[in-house]
Amino acid sequence: MLGGPIASSKRFPVRWPGLLWIFGVLGLGGGLSVWSYRLAFQEALRVPSSAPPAGESAVSPGIPSPGDSFVLPEWTGKERVNILVLGIDQREGEPGPWRTDTIMVVTIDPVGLSAGVLSIPRDLWVTIPGFGENRINTAHFLGDAYGYPGGGIALAQETVRYNLGISIDYYVRVNFTAFEQAIDLLGGIDLCIPEAIDDPRYPDARYGYEPFHIDAGCQHLDGRTALKYARTRATRGGDFDRMRRQQQVIQAVRERVLRLNMLPALIARAPALWETLKDGVRTNLTLEEMIALARLAARIPEERIRMVAIGPSMTRPYTTPDGAEVLVRVPEKVREALAEFFGPQVPRLGVRVAVRNGTLRPGLATRVAEALRTLGAEIVEVGNADRFDYVETQILVRPAMREAGDQVAGWLGLPLASVREAPDLACACELLIRLGADFPER
Repeated sequence: MLGGPIASSKRFPVRWPGLLWIFGVLGLGGGLSVWSYRLAFQEALRVPSSAPPAGESAVSPGIPSPGDSFVLPEWTGKERVNILVLGIDQREGEPGPWRTDTIMVVTIDPVGLSAGVLSIPRDLWVTIPGFGENRINTAHFLGDAYGYPGGGIALAQETVRYNLGISIDYYVRVNFTAFEQAIDLLGGIDLCIPEAIDDPRYPDARYGYEPFHIDAGCQHLDGRTALKYARTRATRGGDFDRMRRQQQVIQAVRERVLRLNMLPALIARAPALWETLKDGVRTNLTLEEMIALARLAARIPEERIRMVAIGPSMTRPYTTPDGAEVLVRVPEKVREALAEFFGPQVPRLGVRVAVRNGTLRPGLATRVAEALRTLGAEIVEVGNADRFDYVETQILVRPAMREAGDQVAGWLGLPLASVREAPDLACACELLIRLGADFPER
């Protein structure tokens, strides 16, 4: 749905809180707001350099007067819009490629007037199309490093689609510098810190350490402190706590913009700030699309904005053969969360599957079949294998169904090597899963 449906509206007052909120969410803290302001004003106003006609006040080019109205585009599409937000671990002087420190999907339903943010843990073990299994935060790095068509952003989008079934319409990529400066642009944010954090090994910009401490309680954070608060993992919940803090920062941005009349100062500083921030943000959203989505977002009530994370109840720890400590999905739990969050948009597997138990673990085939049924698979057979001493689990697929087999492997936390093509499955199915002793416990 790139090049989304927009239409010019009649003359409406600019809804600045809505603009700041959507760009705050997209830029993980407001980095895009300056960009939108500067370009929107230049394009919408187009103020001539000559003296104004008699009776009209002079306006500086690109800076509107209070109460000005502009012809702004409206979002006319009826389909849900999904935006991938990537925060990259880009440090000063590094040309890349970079891993993604933050992975979120912002979703907006223009018909139901609801929105949400889904946080994805960076250590989630997934299939990266064309590159095998790895942490999801490496997709962006691999795409840039190995010339994937469209680069790291495209591979990150495809990885989210392939493993979670979420189609991405747009993307926004932000680095640490843009994050810090965007928070400072807003004059900082107000947060209530639930517990004291002491991180003596917080990383600095040159792979050393810059100890970080913050007390519990409500306080005002500048950009540098907000970044540390959003990045540190020095609490008991590790990356899960960090995702919660990142969502808390987004909510704080929205609250600050709505609560304060910030427009005059932001507009006056916009051109200079954009020159500073422009190198830290990359997106495929056009100006018109950003404004249209912002106006749409401004209509969404706070109680219809949801913050969700793929958290500990949806994952389990796993140590890879190489010794890496990662997270694998509990498929039925993730599926339930995605279906509730995104609605019927999440695609279903839609394949016929037979499950046979080749172990002495009673009920294993039934449990796996039920998990796959929640993903939309049609279960045509559940039973025992020809023997009960199989060591390795295998997913046997008809040649045309290889991708479906890979996706099932990902959902079940199995390596791609477990998927094998078999022209004759001896069943009325397209996938035959034969469970072995290596099948992970849940």
